Amino acid sequence: MATKKQINATASLFATLFLWAGLSAPALANPNDKQLQSVAKELGLLRYVQQPTKKIQPQQIPQRQVQQVSQPQQQPAKHDPYAAKRRQIHLQNIARKKAYQARLSQQQRAKNQRVHNQRKQQQGSHGNVWNRLYQGFQIRDYNNQPLVRKFTTQFSRSPQRIQRLADRSSQYLYMVVNELNRRNMPTELALLPFVESAYRNQAYSHAGAAGMWQFIPATGRRFGLQQTRSYDARLDPYKSTKAAFDYLQRLNREFRGDWLLSLAAYNAGEFRVHREIAKNRARGKRTDYWSLDLPRETKQYVPRLLAFKEIFRNPRRFRVQLRGIPNTHALTQIQVNKPVDLRKAAVVAGLPADTLSSINSGFLHGITTPRYSNLIILPRQHASRLNHVIQRLPPAADVHNVAARKTYKKRSTRRSRGRYVYHKVRRGDNLYRIARKHGISVKKLKRLNGLRSNKIKPGKRLKIASRSRSRKRLS
Repeated sequence: MATKKQINATASLFATLFLWAGLSAPALANPNDKQLQSVAKELGLLRYVQQPTKKIQPQQIPQRQVQQVSQPQQQPAKHDPYAAKRRQIHLQNIARKKAYQARLSQQQRAKNQRVHNQRKQQQGSHGNVWNRLYQGFQIRDYNNQPLVRKFTTQFSRSPQRIQRLADRSSQYLYMVVNELNRRNMPTELALLPFVESAYRNQAYSHAGAAGMWQFIPATGRRFGLQQTRSYDARLDPYKSTKAAFDYLQRLNREFRGDWLLSLAAYNAGEFRVHREIAKNRARGKRTDYWSLDLPRETKQYVPRLLAFKEIFRNPRRFRVQLRGIPNTHALTQIQVNKPVDLRKAAVVAGLPADTLSSINSGFLHGITTPRYSNLIILPRQHASRLNHVIQRLPPAADVHNVAARKTYKKRSTRRSRGRYVYHKVRRGDNLYRIARKHGISVKKLKRLNGLRSNKIKPGKRLKIASRSRSRKRLS
């Protein structure tokens, strides 16, 4: 009988042989041979013998009796007589909503197109004067100041007025901005005539200031603006603009680059501003524009300018539609060495009678005076035609001759009574303008008519001495 150790060695040998031959013990063993199983058991090879498998009969799963749930018996739907009507109303509401949304989108597209065109016209266009104006702003914003907010709100209440002012400035704005750029000055100063004269070239004030830049006689003479009975350079847009910028540059140097103090001095005088600065400095107070105790008109002067700046910089916000101004000269000048009747020249050229006299308002009688100025301003679009007409016209009567003055006086005087002539006051007239027109002083005019104040009403006839033309011109 083999020992257990021998059996284990023999089993290991047989297993090695089987594996080396690539065979498996279960593949050679017949699971149904009991003798082979006994031998394999003695040799310890029973684990290599495939055990017979028992056939498992599928268990009979008793079918559970599914309790059938009794469903409630469906009742037939009741007939709704209003269902079709409700469906129709629902469809109509959907159609109305779609039409409303389409209308809103169309309006929004039209609005966006208008805004795009306006922006392109105002700021996006390279050839637009407004664009040059915005780019040249140098004065800082003071929108937090109460007076600036007050005037911005006040001016924005009437966008039509702002639009009229912008349209009126279109003739002169290119010339003004061009001069500011040439001198490297802030283009905010181009808005100063909006405050001074509303860009009216024939504006007069009760204090005797005249022109677009409102020069008083003394200041005008200081900066070379000649004033006679027939010619006033303060009303010449080119000469007065250059004189105004000369004055502002001088003030800016005097106040060490502070444009707010320079503008205040332009309105109230540099001596008044220096006096208020000295007072505040002696009291230990600040000496900027907002801290000075200036006259009421001067205190409102700079805030008005800053309010115009805010409105013109954001026109859409204040519902102002600025029309584009071409970036080119709207006016031009020609040199003529003979007296020219401006009204007659415009009529012969087929233009309105005041076309030339309105922009050449420096010639007080409507006739040019080469002895004081031989330059005539023409609208650029009609310059060729007007130049041709002016060159062909015969010389007009010189208003500086005694005979010509008498002829002009008879033509312009409404009625003559005894030793006096009368002037009928028109809308926009004031005592200074009437006195300058007739060559007398305001004091003389008030004494002749018994006036105690400077207020006059349209339609009133003022008495004027008939010999006033022969008097010397005012200094």
